[in-house]
Amino acid sequence: MIAVIADDFTGAAEIGGIGLRFGQKVVIETNVDNSSTCDLLIVVADTRSLQPEMAASEIEKISKKLNKLKPKFIFKKLDSVLRGNISSELIAQMKVVGKPRAIVVAGNPQFERTIVDGTYLVSGLPLGETFFANDPEFPQCDSKVLDIVLSKNVNVFSKKHEDVLPEEGIIIGDVTSWDDLEQWTTKIDSKTVVSGGAGFFKYVLKKYFKQINKPSDKKFNVGKRALFVFGSLYPKSESVLKQMKGSSFKVMNMPLELYKPNDNYSDKLNKWANEICANLQDEQKVIIMVSHELHKEEGLPVRIKDMVGQVVAEVLKNEQLDDLWIEGGGTTSSILQYLKIAKLFPFKELDLGVIQMSADEYPNMKITTKPGSYKWPEDMWITETLKETNLD
Repeated sequence: MIAVIADDFTGAAEIGGIGLRFGQKVVIETNVDNSSTCDLLIVVADTRSLQPEMAASEIEKISKKLNKLKPKFIFKKLDSVLRGNISSELIAQMKVVGKPRAIVVAGNPQFERTIVDGTYLVSGLPLGETFFANDPEFPQCDSKVLDIVLSKNVNVFSKKHEDVLPEEGIIIGDVTSWDDLEQWTTKIDSKTVVSGGAGFFKYVLKKYFKQINKPSDKKFNVGKRALFVFGSLYPKSESVLKQMKGSSFKVMNMPLELYKPNDNYSDKLNKWANEICANLQDEQKVIIMVSHELHKEEGLPVRIKDMVGQVVAEVLKNEQLDDLWIEGGGTTSSILQYLKIAKLFPFKELDLGVIQMSADEYPNMKITTKPGSYKWPEDMWITETLKETNLD
């Protein structure tokens, strides 16, 4: 068995999709369950938004539990643009598994995310000059990997795979091509914690298994009773709204009175849930989203995710869905928590990062997730009249 610790849910699901390509039986859990039998066990730590000390403590606990299962190795899945508690989580894992160094390979040429001489670039632009710098919850304003991954406890290095590598510390690898990803796998040994993004994980699996599947033919069959949840706090761009134009979905923006600071959300949440249910009863495919001008309320992203989780749970108390589609790792974790789902079984990779799963608690509903920074495939949208509501 191979184990993975992921710091958010959609990253875990993306790893699960890669496992499916290599014929692995995949299980995703929010807690380590010793009864799970699988080839690839992915544990969602959900630590990205925690304080470093709390994140390290959680990784230490998960690593100890996984160690008892004696996996072939434990891969640490990190955010592809190095957001989160990179050094503190890696140090905690290194301590538990008794390995003196970690190799971090975070770039992914497929999405034009490269690291050149220690500078992270997205489509050729320094990371701190891209939209990631304006992320309302995890702004990434630095571009130098040594400025991003700081540590007072271990040395951190920026290296190319052809360099002589230090025996201890955290090594952030340059990535300019697919060949770089493959070459970094040759640096893995018994003294090294392996970590990075999904692109690197594919090449790590390639060392051990033969790829037997590809992402699907991208023909998306959305059930009659389907709910999409767009978890990003960013107002949707014109290009995204144009993509949706002509689709058969009814778009329901979070009511403004819920978005603004308020003392009592309960009645307003129930009202929004009832409106969603009414559209689902008419066999409408519904999109719920948060598209308002950002304001500076402290803790706004957490509050929004919590309310979205509550409203989806309320909808599912009253309506049976064929499909639940979720964008964003934090939003996914909130929804699953309110639905009391702790284990998921990936069964189909629809597209890169777009993973379809099942859960025992809702046997007739497919759950599909994707990372917030990835795009939905253009052919998601059906060419029918898009009915918009509450978009002011």
